[in-house]
Amino acid sequence: MRFRIEATHDRTRLGELLQSIDRALAERGVARRVRDDVRLVAEEVLTNAIDHGMAGSRHDPSIVVEIARSAHALQVEFRDDGQPFDPLAPPSPDLDAGILERPLGGLGLHLVREVAEAVSYRRDEPYNVLCVVMRTE
Repeated sequence: MRFRIEATHDRTRLGELLQSIDRALAERGVARRVRDDVRLVAEEVLTNAIDHGMAGSRHDPSIVVEIARSAHALQVEFRDDGQPFDPLAPPSPDLDAGILERPLGGLGLHLVREVAEAVSYRRDEPYNVLCVVMRTE
C-alpha cells in the first residue's frame, strides 16, 4: 500500500487533510489505534509546517504526505518546501520543570517521538523531509 496526499499551507484546510489521511488508512484496513497515532503525528507536523515554515515565502507553498505500508509498519513522509528547519535539532523539553518554568513549544514533537518507532529528518533541496515510522501491530 502506498498513497500520496498533497495540500497547500492553509490552516483552514488542516481538518480536511487529516480526514483524508484517516479515510485512506481506514479504506486500507489500518487499525483505529494506529490511525489515531498517525492523526496526532500528522496534526503536529503539519501545524508546525503551516505556522512556521512559510514565513516570508513568495510562492504558493505545498505539503506532500506520502504513506507506505510494509508488513508491520507505516512510513509516513512529510515533505514541504518551507524554510530549512530540522525539527529534531532542538533539545527535548524538560518534562520535570514546572509549567511556568518551561519555554513554549517542543511538546508536540516530543509526542511524535513517543508514538513513533523512528523519526528522521533530511533537507532535500528545496524540501524539508520528515520521515516517521510507526508500528502497525
